[in-house]
Amino acid sequence: MTVSGKAKILVLLIGEVLEDPRVLKTCMSLRKRGTDVTVACTNPSGKVVSETWHGIDIKRFPHGKEFILKKLYNRLQGRLKPEHRRVISQIHEEVPASSVRTVVRNAVLSMNFHHVLKSMRRINRMMIEAFSGESFDLIHCNDMDTLFAGSALRTSGSVKTLLYDSHEFWPGTGIHGSASNTALRNLEAGWIKNADYVVTVNEFIAEMLQEEYGLETRPAVVMNCPQIYTGTVHADTVRSPVRVLYQGKVQAFRGLENLVLAFKYIQGAELTISGYGPLTESLTHLVEAEGLTGKVRLTGKYAPDDAFSIICEHDIGVLLYDPVTVNNMYSSPNKLFYYAMGGLAMAASTMPFLQQFIERYRVGKLFRLNEPDSIACVLNDMISDTAKLMEFKRNARETATESYYWDKQFEENYPWKLTHSPINS
Repeated sequence: MTVSGKAKILVLLIGEVLEDPRVLKTCMSLRKRGTDVTVACTNPSGKVVSETWHGIDIKRFPHGKEFILKKLYNRLQGRLKPEHRRVISQIHEEVPASSVRTVVRNAVLSMNFHHVLKSMRRINRMMIEAFSGESFDLIHCNDMDTLFAGSALRTSGSVKTLLYDSHEFWPGTGIHGSASNTALRNLEAGWIKNADYVVTVNEFIAEMLQEEYGLETRPAVVMNCPQIYTGTVHADTVRSPVRVLYQGKVQAFRGLENLVLAFKYIQGAELTISGYGPLTESLTHLVEAEGLTGKVRLTGKYAPDDAFSIICEHDIGVLLYDPVTVNNMYSSPNKLFYYAMGGLAMAASTMPFLQQFIERYRVGKLFRLNEPDSIACVLNDMISDTAKLMEFKRNARETATESYYWDKQFEENYPWKLTHSPINS
């Protein structure tokens, strides 16, 4: 403890803290516990280098440039025809069918990985140099790209306790068995042993992390839920036509093309795609080409503070994911909890966490396949039964306000407390 009696906490993040809801909520919750919080993050948005925001000291470090081939990939995703874009996506994410494509894919992934790794190490070294002369009671490392700095500061004695918050299942990202995937596993395996606590976002990933690295203690789970929304929620009404919403990044492997095409076969509903990304341009063209401009609209970027005002004007929230990686398969998308808090029924892909949540709390239905006819069948079924749809909406709102809101998740499950000692002490 410091002389003032307040615990000092250092939070590490590659990215902008004011643009990362989970990290920002964590910092505010730690402040509520009466601690002094310092955030070391990078500066992709060009903000001031140092500032104090709501009592949190923020120190920003130069952000690395994006790999040129990744920038090209994102641009192509929004401009190519679907059949050509699929080829590019397969090289990036899927196991290729030929030896030539294997070589190309691995070369691209390897170049991108080495670029990211070089940038990560540079930023971590700057963080180590900046804080090695100070003393902190806790260092909270967000994702494995800050775990190098956290481990070094823990080993040097600059911090007493290291908490590793893994927002993803990193061994399950990218192509299993690729050089970059193997390197990620090895890096995380070497650094995670220095953590006194490990936290992640759902029980599936907690179990996989424990098995992957032979952890004695199952990682704690703090789900990435929003704060309780106190604005107007329309959980007791269903609009006519029914309003269906996809909110989030407009990018590959979210089933968005098939969702748009499904509305050729859906009556009594309108679709809003709220967000922006590489597929925005091609989806706009698809809507026009299929004559769906009266049923499907893309509204573009939205401010985070406007997320709930958009959600609450809809009836059904869609969560469509292609399980192209293990991490994707076992994810618990943030929008699930936002939809629930906003009183939306849900229509989702049959993936483990989504299926468990939707069936347990009776908040919606699942797509058997991420294909237009399967999507249309499920949505038409939900649209046609107004009473059942309203029940789904009420169940979702009740579930969110009872259990799936940030303060409850953090206070009950965040493992470091002022009166507790680390598990490895």
